Amino acid sequence: MSSYAPQSFESRPVVHYNQHGILVTDRIFATDHGRYEIAELSRPTHGTGTLHPGVRACIAVGIANVVVLGAAATTGSVPVILVALSALLITWVVGVVYARRWPRQHTLLADYRGTRVTLLRTRDVDLFGRVSRALRRSCGL
Repeated sequence: MSSYAPQSFESRPVVHYNQHGILVTDRIFATDHGRYEIAELSRPTHGTGTLHPGVRACIAVGIANVVVLGAAATTGSVPVILVALSALLITWVVGVVYARRWPRQHTLLADYRGTRVTLLRTRDVDLFGRVSRALRRSCGL
């Protein structure tokens, strides 16, 4: 065998994800904030943050608008119904804009050497899904 023969495949780590400053192999999980040995990670879990306060406010105002719209419908006043409908529509649009602009935060957690650590925290659902799947593949889950 030649001295220029490639190394055996067993010594090379299998890369599951390597983008956006995040590296997940069958041996390590590394980000800008830390480097963790996969063999020492246990109980990986994820969490989802709360809604943006603007979204919660739009939900509350939307519920109040529905109550006003119901009361206006019983009176039969067309101008009041139109104002209540437009207020409800504006509330929904603002709520959707807030929800899309500031989505919930997703967190990837695990135990590392007996301590709960945050591996990843992001609002990007696609990135979170790709990194979560890479971690599951690397852990053999």
